[in-house]
Amino acid sequence: MSYPEYKDAESGTENIAQTVARETKKPFELGSEKHIKRIALPPGWKAESFDDEKLLDRPIRIKGEAVAQDVDSFIAYVARHAIGSTSTIYCGADYANNNLTIISVLDDHAKDDPSWCDHTVRFKPKQSIEYGNWIENDGKAMPQVDFALFIERNLDDIANVDGMPTGSQLLEMAVQFEQSQDMRLKSHIRLQSGGVQMQFVQDDDEATIARMTMFDRLAIGIPVFWNGEHYQIDARLRYRVREGKAVFWYELIRPEKVYEAACKTIIDRVKTETGLPFFFGSWAK
Repeated sequence: MSYPEYKDAESGTENIAQTVARETKKPFELGSEKHIKRIALPPGWKAESFDDEKLLDRPIRIKGEAVAQDVDSFIAYVARHAIGSTSTIYCGADYANNNLTIISVLDDHAKDDPSWCDHTVRFKPKQSIEYGNWIENDGKAMPQVDFALFIERNLDDIANVDGMPTGSQLLEMAVQFEQSQDMRLKSHIRLQSGGVQMQFVQDDDEATIARMTMFDRLAIGIPVFWNGEHYQIDARLRYRVREGKAVFWYELIRPEKVYEAACKTIIDRVKTETGLPFFFGSWAK
């Protein structure tokens, strides 16, 4: 009976481990540490490491990327998982472009104490339908009837503010728009109150005159974010006459400042109710 020859490495002969590896041709374990298993694999006997954490009863550490849909959920999640002085909050605020993103890194680095930074919760407030609707049509010139329909559809957004038309007054104006849609604008006179009085006539009957008052400003009261507080935004009402027909539009007055105020309300809540270190800027692992 013959046996494989054992050779010493320095003398050009194989040692026992090399001989076993060559003869068995099967993977064998080099050693393990917790959930990491290290194995030598044929044919070239390359050492590979395998993470068996998923086979354990529970993970080694908490990790994940949660997404909150409102500020209450964001604050509640942070309160549930915050770790002492380790957790932090980063806030990216671009008010001019209607963008706010808040991220809490719950296992962030501490001073002289590095961490994995792989447990986060993100919150990006969603714009309300009302805010998006008024922003989308800001400065958009509309034919007389289209503008009347826009006012009617969004009548509930009109705020009752002193010196501004009420919702019922704007509705009356919208109805007058519709009634005069087949008429030609004959004259328009600016009133001391700031509005404009218009006279419409039938093309075939100059004696038939319809009068209406066009307001020059309005105020809306709408939430900037879904399920958020309401804010007042003032707007200028504009019109232009083309070939006897009038087109109308509105211009929101500094809507970015209202967006900024709504963002700061959220930011102040997050700062106060979480009590975590707060940084303006972006975060990337």
